Amino acid sequence: MKTTTIHDLFDSTMENFDEILIVDNLNQEPTKDRFFEQLQLALSELRNVKQALKTTQDLLEVTQQKNETILATNANLKQKLVRLRKKCSQALHLAHHDELTGLPNRSLLLDRLKQAMAQADRHHTQVVLLFIDLDNFKCVNDQLGHAAGDKLLQQVAERLTVCVRYGDTACRYGGDEFVILLPEIVDYQSVLAVVMEKVRTLLAAPFVLDGNIIEVSASIGTTVYYADGQNYTDLIQEADRAMYLDKTHHKLPKQSSVSIG
Repeated sequence: MKTTTIHDLFDSTMENFDEILIVDNLNQEPTKDRFFEQLQLALSELRNVKQALKTTQDLLEVTQQKNETILATNANLKQKLVRLRKKCSQALHLAHHDELTGLPNRSLLLDRLKQAMAQADRHHTQVVLLFIDLDNFKCVNDQLGHAAGDKLLQQVAERLTVCVRYGDTACRYGGDEFVILLPEIVDYQSVLAVVMEKVRTLLAAPFVLDGNIIEVSASIGTTVYYADGQNYTDLIQEADRAMYLDKTHHKLPKQSSVSIG
């Protein structure tokens, strides 16, 4: 079915008026001139309306094109915003996590330690730190290369993650040093004994790297925050000193046990 447009209606109206003019010119007396003058004015107004309609339609088409352009621009901006949010999220993650192991880095550890200490003051609980250092890690790098050393650090990180609860933090502090933060502890002695045993057991199991079986031990120092007056730097230093005492107490051999299978 054909749709009648405004222009079609106008053209039809004009044709009807033209027919009226022809008939009336043939059959009417000159006394009807006033009627024809009014008719001419009406036709002139109709032509003006047609021109106005055409101008309006042209404006609508331009507006529609602009609207389509705006919608496309809006869609592109939304996609760009999603990409920027993703990049910001990735940048924030990299700023607070170790690139090699994916564990929280020193910066994030210090932030969480401050929060844990403030929470301990409010709730009258304790905060426990375990400072872990792989014994003779340098020997692994020297014998198998730094790539193997990096893989070992990654596997150590995975095992330490298993040792902690939700809300605890396993952190790569730097090099072959790791720190475990245990907040909201009520009885630190029982918790510490369990975590220490779990860490030593998991790290004592052989590591397999590209056909190489590597056995390493770890020295662990601990400290407890249980009252006001201590700051976070003192707490970490105490755990670090305790770790070196543990290393000295073990009288470690100069080389780690490394066997190539």
